[in-house]
Amino acid sequence: MKNLILSIILVFSVPYILLSQNNNEKKVDTNKKMEDVVYLKNGAIVRGIIIEQVPDKTLEIKSNDNNYFIFKYDEIQKITKENQLTDATDYKKKGFLSIAELNYGFGINTINIYHGAVAIDGTFPTIALRSINGYQINEMFSVGLGIGFEAFLDGDKKGAMIPFTLDARMNFKKGKFSPVLNLNGGYSVGIENSSGLAANPAVGIKYFLTKKVAFLASIGYKVQQQRVLIADQYGVPLPRLVNYQFLSISGGLSF
Repeated sequence: MKNLILSIILVFSVPYILLSQNNNEKKVDTNKKMEDVVYLKNGAIVRGIIIEQVPDKTLEIKSNDNNYFIFKYDEIQKITKENQLTDATDYKKKGFLSIAELNYGFGINTINIYHGAVAIDGTFPTIALRSINGYQINEMFSVGLGIGFEAFLDGDKKGAMIPFTLDARMNFKKGKFSPVLNLNGGYSVGIENSSGLAANPAVGIKYFLTKKVAFLASIGYKVQQQRVLIADQYGVPLPRLVNYQFLSISGGLSF
């Protein structure tokens, strides 16, 4: 059990280790184009191309929005050459993708199937953590593989599961904000009792907090299948296929 807990901690640590590495990269990217930057003593900053300089007198600069400015040298704090700023709409388009999510499920139904008979049982909530690592194909599509830990908050018989899933997401628009369709499904391994198929399709939003880090929120339908022993009316335990159904709410980060 200790090894299992350590493995789960390691899985959920991977996204944050990668994010830390990205943040520690050098600020200057030599592959980007350079631009002139004039810092004024009044706090203003003008980026563009210096057209003319008269030493110790004036400086003329053409800004990135095609305006021309002439400044006296006693107005200027410093002049530098820097990487061009990323375009305001240039959010992450492709590359390695990592997602960390917290998921809460409200029990809405439990269906027991035994020799063709269907019975409705009680409901219970679940709480789950999942880590997804994959690839952002373009601004609209991403795919990944997920692993998680899900606890059934029933207290006595449902236990916990480790889901292994395939995750596919489609953004409906480009830019900072987009509605998202998420298809997530696979197989959950029971820690204390049986394993079974799992699925969690959802709809939600994606909102970029920075150029590469986005906040995710969604609502969906989740189903977890198990084969469990349930006592009949005479107290005899019988194997039954059970589908636990939930309304799920998720929130997390993508980077």
